[in-house]
Amino acid sequence: MKIINWAEIDTVLFDLDGTLIDLRLDAYFWKELVPQTYAEKQAISLEQSYDKLQQLYRDVEHSMQWYDIDHWADTLQLPIRQMQRQHVINTQVRSGVYPLLQKLNEMNKRLMVLTDSHPFSLQVKMENCDLAAHFEYLISSHQFQKPKMDSALWSELYQQYQIDPNRTLLIDDLEPVLDQAKQNQIAYTLGVENPDSKLPAKSFQRHRSIADFNLLLE
Repeated sequence: MKIINWAEIDTVLFDLDGTLIDLRLDAYFWKELVPQTYAEKQAISLEQSYDKLQQLYRDVEHSMQWYDIDHWADTLQLPIRQMQRQHVINTQVRSGVYPLLQKLNEMNKRLMVLTDSHPFSLQVKMENCDLAAHFEYLISSHQFQKPKMDSALWSELYQQYQIDPNRTLLIDDLEPVLDQAKQNQIAYTLGVENPDSKLPAKSFQRHRSIADFNLLLE
């Protein structure tokens, strides 16, 4: 049985980090490189730096500040943009992404990136891979000043980009985001089980999910 009935879908919304590109890029940056750089700047131990940053991260998790690199640059007094530009040369597009995008374009589907990544992060990541040309729009939730976890984002998205949610598929690696999309009329959702190549696959409880995009080409 086909995972997706493409005849029922006009628009496909793709998450970025963990869906199109390997989440290991961001995981290393925020969990290893930033704590190490912060420890050196503050002349504290790496363990102290981890503890401090984990608390700061938890305080704003899934809010717009959580995704705002300029917020972290100000909070930590670190050149986050410069660090990120240097780090994104390691951007890795996930296996099966390019063949899937090519096939969907041949099928005349509207393809859009919908990410909570900061516009600068989105830009520099796209500069380090060949994804941009496959998409009609590259959308950062920062333009709405609401993350994908905020119900209000979805109605604004539909109106601004003339999206029919009843004929739209969202592919994302976060189940709470898929939940929010479903609650806001997105008809089709698909989870990504292995967003980070260095971590074990995860399971989804309320949405269909895959680990290999090639399955969508069958």
